[in-house]
Amino acid sequence: MSQNFLVRNKRYKTPVNVNRGISRHSKAKLLLNDNCVLRKTKWNEMKSSIPNFISIFVCCAGLVQASEGRLKAWPLVSLVLLFSTVDYMALIIVDFDIIKLKVNLPLLITLSLTSVMYFLMIRMKKRLSFLLLKLQYLPSSTKESIYSSLMLVIFLIPLAVAMSVTILCDKKITSTEYTFGHEVENQWAQIMLIFFKEYIYFFTYPAFPCLIDVLYCTICVRCSCAIRKLTRKISLCSPEQFGPSEQIQVLRYKAKIDETLKITQEIFSVPSFCLIVATSISCYSSLGLYLLTNPGTIQLIEVFTAAVFSFLCLTGTLWTAGTLSVELNKLKDTFYEKTYLRWISYRFPSEENSRKEIFDKPDFVFTGCDVITYTRSSVFAIVGALLTYTLLILNMS
Repeated sequence: MSQNFLVRNKRYKTPVNVNRGISRHSKAKLLLNDNCVLRKTKWNEMKSSIPNFISIFVCCAGLVQASEGRLKAWPLVSLVLLFSTVDYMALIIVDFDIIKLKVNLPLLITLSLTSVMYFLMIRMKKRLSFLLLKLQYLPSSTKESIYSSLMLVIFLIPLAVAMSVTILCDKKITSTEYTFGHEVENQWAQIMLIFFKEYIYFFTYPAFPCLIDVLYCTICVRCSCAIRKLTRKISLCSPEQFGPSEQIQVLRYKAKIDETLKITQEIFSVPSFCLIVATSISCYSSLGLYLLTNPGTIQLIEVFTAAVFSFLCLTGTLWTAGTLSVELNKLKDTFYEKTYLRWISYRFPSEENSRKEIFDKPDFVFTGCDVITYTRSSVFAIVGALLTYTLLILNMS
């Protein structure tokens, strides 16, 4: 087997084995090393590990430690998320109605979970910056450009919905509702108020959680691509060529992938759990609202947009994150098959350790707070739950 068995990105010079052998007990030392790496690393090196639109988002939203002088919009993002949650809560309290509460409460929960998700990500900015540096050593996937374009679409959707609602609604009635019963006389002020409120509501949810989800899915796709390429290289290698040195190379490369997966789990465990809960609540509430009531044109636009985004975000997260466990199982099977064929052909007893090394390790699966396991089968469970919920509503009505 040639020395080019593993693909390495030679354009980057960030240390390969920084923080090797992570453990929970050495977290303080790890963060110190992260700071040392980040001080020596320019923003251009960090953003080159992910597509352009995604790198702009994580920088402007304050999710990473970017270099000085770059645009930082995270105070504005924080203000928008907090304002939308507090403002909607105030609207519910002022215009309290037990019947409307069934519709308003799920939306309030999703807005609150979005704020929680964002501030959890802010707290992990050092770890996310370090993770983006480590992604430089994994081969990129063609799917990442699709995710980058999708992020631009997500940015534009709240703008389109806000414009549609502003044009179609009764501006006098809607503006009075948004000002807690105080009538706004100026027509331009009514238009600006409605557009502003609708935009920040839809930016907070579902747009912003979807942006976080695109970042998460991009990292998962990058790791899946690295595992898939490693599996392919092993399968193309003959048992005779797949000697101890090549097996050690594979195990070392897999160790780097495992470290990246652990850091990703550490960063996104709680935020992804908030995302799953928020999107599930939105799907169920949107479906219930559509089946139990007769929504008008404006309400139908809002419900349909939220439901589609929530469903795609929910299923996309589970499917993409669940792909990793599938690829890891394929890697294990391919590695075992190749080493076993070599062992029965050449009888090298000392090489049994490499098979034990990869099989004794438990399977890695992404989870949300160790409560929800992200697997492909979870997608069918979600769809089945939605269908069951639909039938229950139809039987009740």
